[in-house]
Amino acid sequence: MTIPVGRSSQPHDLAAAIFTALAEEFLYATQAPRPFYLRDKQNTQSDPFDELVSDVLSRRLPQGILVITSGKPLVSPDLVVARPEETRLLIAGGTDLDARRIVAVEVKKVNSDASGRAARSTGIDYNSTPPAATVKVESAAGNLLRVPAFYLFVVLLPHGEDQVVQTLALVTGSALNQDIQLYDDATGVRQKSIGLGTFGDGLDRQRPMFVFANPLGWPWLTGEATLLHDRSDLAEEQNLVRVREVERTAKDGTVHTFWCYRLRRGVPDITGPKVSEPFPTPANRKTETTPRGRFQVKL
Repeated sequence: MTIPVGRSSQPHDLAAAIFTALAEEFLYATQAPRPFYLRDKQNTQSDPFDELVSDVLSRRLPQGILVITSGKPLVSPDLVVARPEETRLLIAGGTDLDARRIVAVEVKKVNSDASGRAARSTGIDYNSTPPAATVKVESAAGNLLRVPAFYLFVVLLPHGEDQVVQTLALVTGSALNQDIQLYDDATGVRQKSIGLGTFGDGLDRQRPMFVFANPLGWPWLTGEATLLHDRSDLAEEQNLVRVREVERTAKDGTVHTFWCYRLRRGVPDITGPKVSEPFPTPANRKTETTPRGRFQVKL
């Protein structure tokens, strides 16, 4: 992977480097998406594609960048990518961590529907951890650090006994949710209800389950690799083309702007028309829950 020397003396943005590595590996290394083999899941929590992403990044990212996985299931984020020495200096100095030194990546993969587009194209499950602009990770000293978060969305298609990535989007968490308090409340200590039931031995874990927008529901992304970032200047330092401006309007009426990038591989070096609210709103939003799956006895 070749990343051109930028105009800034600052290190290059890690999210852009991650995006370039994955796009080249899965979609643009040959004339067609590159097939790959995924082993069977060993248990409910294991995820072979997460492991593959980690392996690709470890192999393709420039020397001096470290790819770290949690090493255990049910931990968010799925991996952290960092420039270790620079990150240690920032931690020691109490300085805010930025996406040039360290980023967290959460992997969200879906299969395609009959038309080849992403299944569950409106909302996608984020399980018990909502998406966020920054997520918390623990340092070697046990301190909690806020790290810029990106979400990798992919559509997988079968290819014989292998699979291919049909669509890939690396999206800044800021474009999905900037309510850090919601993230902190969900990932902090919660109160369980205990002593439940006739004999008092039941408990309710009060475990949240979050559904937020699925960017893959935006048809413009289909069949391509796209980086959606807060920064408007990435094309100046990396081998990317800025192709789209995206606006999202918050509940309080403020407008937030993001930028779409693609690899510089015959893509015109121009920005297409601005688009507002391209992500579909999750379907079936209502305050009432539906009854848990009821067994029907047709008598």
